[in-house]
Amino acid sequence: MRNLKILQNSTRRNILKVIGVSLIGSSSLALYNFRKKNLEKSMWTGNVLNAPAKIEIHSTDKKLNNNVIKKIEGLVLNYDNIFNLQNKNSEINLLNVKKTLNNPSQELVEVIKKSQYISYNTDGLFDITVQPLWDLYFQHFIINNKKLPPSESLVKETLKLVNWKNVKITDSSLSLENNSSITLNGIAQGWITDQITSLLVKNGFTNTLVDFGETFAAGSYEGKRPWNILIEGKKTNKVIPLSNKAIATSAGHGTIFEPSMRFHHIFNTKNGLSSNKFKTVSIVSNKAWLSDAISTSSLSMNKKTLLKLSKKFDMEAIVQEKESFISLS
Repeated sequence: MRNLKILQNSTRRNILKVIGVSLIGSSSLALYNFRKKNLEKSMWTGNVLNAPAKIEIHSTDKKLNNNVIKKIEGLVLNYDNIFNLQNKNSEINLLNVKKTLNNPSQELVEVIKKSQYISYNTDGLFDITVQPLWDLYFQHFIINNKKLPPSESLVKETLKLVNWKNVKITDSSLSLENNSSITLNGIAQGWITDQITSLLVKNGFTNTLVDFGETFAAGSYEGKRPWNILIEGKKTNKVIPLSNKAIATSAGHGTIFEPSMRFHHIFNTKNGLSSNKFKTVSIVSNKAWLSDAISTSSLSMNKKTLLKLSKKFDMEAIVQEKESFISLS
């Protein structure tokens, strides 16, 4: 069980924190309302795709009501039935097992299309068919409790299954060629964050922070200033003020397979090894799904490529090298 503890040791949710906000972690759904002077604050906590999630709203005349809560919980349940790899009856699992899925949900098709768009623009460094590499390393280190990495030949053989073009989309079906399998964990959380933020804003909650692993900061904190997001390093921290922007941070140490931290959950699709170009990369953009996908793939990029993408997508990339932060935009 030692290795399982390694896997569960930390997630990238530990890297980002909101300054001035009480962070609440909960495995069950909860709703909190509290008042500060003329400000009404509401907070919802729960789980999204098996990970802690939080929504905080600041308003002078509104609070989260049961109708909105039911809508949020309904969406979360629906998305779990689509994107959750740990839900054996989810659409993504059925696709991975059967290699063909007829009449897929509009949501699944949309996220896969966005994934392919990012794959095209990152020369395949973002690739949802990376799941076989995850399976290989998980089996090797966690199930078999190996100390040394898998052989080069085994990694190369597994890489043959990784190609984003193996995912085929028609008007009525999805299919996986060459025995590929997919994961949307590098984009789905961000996409869900955008959907929940949109729902809240449409219902009049314009000053809100949605943190589903990827964060969208709408409006302002206490109606006065941007939401201050703290990127934590071991020795150095960086504060990012956000208003109507999303941020996602990827780090190799978010989920590790073995104590040295050399082997973790973010892979370079060119060589099949864990990506260790930077300690962390945070992406600030207009959409959480975009920040999510680019931050995931950016750990395999050089700064020149990341700067080019930042300009193309109107993003800011905050790269942590050793103990310093560098901004690229």
